[in-house]
Amino acid sequence: MKNKVEKRKIDLFYGALFHDIGKAVMRVDRRRIRHQRVGAEFLQKAQPAFANSQILNSIKYHHIDFDNWHRPANFPSDDLSYITYIADNIASGVDRRKHAEEVEKKWDSTTPLQDVFNRFGSQVEHRYLKPGELYIDAPEKAMPQNRRYDYTGGEYGRGVESFRTGLMALQPTEDYMQSALNLLEATMSFMPSSTNAEEVADISLYDHMKLTAAFALAIQQYLDFTKVNNLKKELFNGSAKFYQKPAFMMVQFELVGIEPFIYTIVSQGAHKQLRSRSFYAEMLSEWFVDTLLKKVELTRANVLYMAGGKGYIIMGNTPKNRKIIETWRDEFNSFLQVQFTNQLRMVTATTTFTADQVREPKKAKKVSTFESYSRTFNQLAQEISKAKQQLFTASEILQLNRQGKKRGRECVICHQIDELDEQNHCQLCAKLAVFSQNIQHEDFFVVDDDPAGLPVGPNAFMSITTEEAIRAGQVQGKIYSKNQLNTGFKQQTYLWVSDYSDLSRNDFNTYAKRQWQLGPDGKVMGIKRLAALRVDVDDLYAGFLAGFADQEDGKYTAISRYATLSRRISSFFKVYLNSFAEGKALTIIYSGGDDLFLIGAWDDVLQFLVELKEKFDRWTDQKMTFSAGVYMYHDKLPINIVARQTGQLLQAAKLAGKDRVALFASDNIYRLDDFINQIYQDKLVQIRQFFLQETGFGKGSIYHLLDLIRTRNEKDRISFARLVYYLSRLESRTNHTEEFKHFKEAMIHWFDNADQIKQVKTALILYLYEVREDN
Repeated sequence: MKNKVEKRKIDLFYGALFHDIGKAVMRVDRRRIRHQRVGAEFLQKAQPAFANSQILNSIKYHHIDFDNWHRPANFPSDDLSYITYIADNIASGVDRRKHAEEVEKKWDSTTPLQDVFNRFGSQVEHRYLKPGELYIDAPEKAMPQNRRYDYTGGEYGRGVESFRTGLMALQPTEDYMQSALNLLEATMSFMPSSTNAEEVADISLYDHMKLTAAFALAIQQYLDFTKVNNLKKELFNGSAKFYQKPAFMMVQFELVGIEPFIYTIVSQGAHKQLRSRSFYAEMLSEWFVDTLLKKVELTRANVLYMAGGKGYIIMGNTPKNRKIIETWRDEFNSFLQVQFTNQLRMVTATTTFTADQVREPKKAKKVSTFESYSRTFNQLAQEISKAKQQLFTASEILQLNRQGKKRGRECVICHQIDELDEQNHCQLCAKLAVFSQNIQHEDFFVVDDDPAGLPVGPNAFMSITTEEAIRAGQVQGKIYSKNQLNTGFKQQTYLWVSDYSDLSRNDFNTYAKRQWQLGPDGKVMGIKRLAALRVDVDDLYAGFLAGFADQEDGKYTAISRYATLSRRISSFFKVYLNSFAEGKALTIIYSGGDDLFLIGAWDDVLQFLVELKEKFDRWTDQKMTFSAGVYMYHDKLPINIVARQTGQLLQAAKLAGKDRVALFASDNIYRLDDFINQIYQDKLVQIRQFFLQETGFGKGSIYHLLDLIRTRNEKDRISFARLVYYLSRLESRTNHTEEFKHFKEAMIHWFDNADQIKQVKTALILYLYEVREDN
């Protein structure tokens, strides 16, 4: 990746990215001055290196009233501010010329950021995010609230000061472009872009400025292709025509085969590689995207969404971009073919769109913005689906057949044929074994041409580095940081990784030993089993397309909301999941942008599922749901079987409807709310309290109750009589008459209802698992 971005495009990026910085600054002391002027003055003073005319002009003159702040008489027609002006309009979804300026609007500078789910679905809500900066270890600060907390000047001041401090470490060069994005996300993710009282303030300053930079760079590509030099004529005077031009291209990509790659390992101890394989698979797609962006001279600002090895990128609609995508995809697939045979494959799809397709819908438009969005993304989905069905071309298949048998022996972990080491590991699995010991504790990684690292692309290898080595200038490759926002030199990007584990060496068998659960007699309490949990958001793609279509005829359908929505969902699963799992006996194996897979002590896994459901409901205002599969297993079971069985339970839950959990078996499915409210927090609690009190009954009485439930027959009432008789016998032995009476009445009531008694059966089994002395 030796090609360098030309200075004009770098200036355009910084000017577009910082174009609204004055909004944050002016809200500190509530100044009634135009934010363009405030922003330009702030940038000049905070970091004079950014004080060149091309960057500052994008900040000064990105609104219609160019003449209102001393625009020079000889203002050039090719000034970059014209690109920032129209990119700002597209990112906002409105044409600035149709609106009066700030002083004529109803502004409330204390307005906090509204929840993007307020306008999602048919029900209008009024929820807000607390003012402040981004803290990845404090999910409650990112959780929407029904109460409004005003965004005070003091809060803005703290954010602006953090931005100023970070800005001083930057230079307006290509090397710091990602650092600038990191800095904005850290400081302005919860600042509203607009505080106009008549608008919905659910887009953050960070999201708006990032999207503006994305469109600006894409527009520059299109203008270069069409050889347009008079930007004033094309973008300002002729903006209405430009909005109708197919200037943009949406790119979708997906790394196919991630799940089999991660989970299809069967040897003893192979489970210790699970997390490193998961991280490695994610790094493959990260490197594919970063290299592609480098080749087309774009930045991470242009990535609309990325998680779980798939995502969307906004580019300029040019033949050059399309050719680069195809060429790089083929090169990357050749690399994957060499490294993994046919395990992994990258597929891509492209489609064009106009600015009018993603802007605020107008009454005169024949096609709604929602319909335009649906058409765009459905075209991509169809192309991706077709590509998945034809992963290899005829020539590639012939080439594979000509290669014949590969030399070497079969790796005991991944079963690929290769030259093996003394542990019968292939080169890749041997490196992953070493890497697995460090993945949880290391924060910095570098990709360079050192073959000692893990291969992530053609002549590109990933290895671990340190912050000290980076600061000392000893690292020459591209740097990635994990779970922190850094602004270091050549900081390529940050990685949000849900990698929580309470284990030090990935020994999952510890969860089955349960040494933390000792009874009064020193024996281990609870069944010695592990549990695996898989979670997947229901109908995320449909929600992504249609979520904003219901309110006011799709008025709130805008690309900025799609970007914000996808970032919110992704951050739940990739940023804050570690905090949600804190203190529990479990290990997160994989978490994409809308799904997860984890392993742990069976009881902590269930507790985590209950808490995750409650947090996801709060996060999405119950406008999205997820389904889950929970599989209990013995510690000797191969991990590939565990993953397959848990995946089958998840699919069974989804087939039964949204918002379901398949608990241990495909015929034991509940609505998640029913499992939590009716079983986990109700019947299980009652049963636990009763049997802990009635110490003389023992587990035999529980097994007898389960036998009576299993033989229950709706048509033959003899089973009901047997239950009453057995409970009466137990009653004669109790020392807690009143408590037993309540339990007996509850059991009889439950027994008479098929749904209720099924829940009781599950609760009794869970209680048996809790008290079983499995020594």
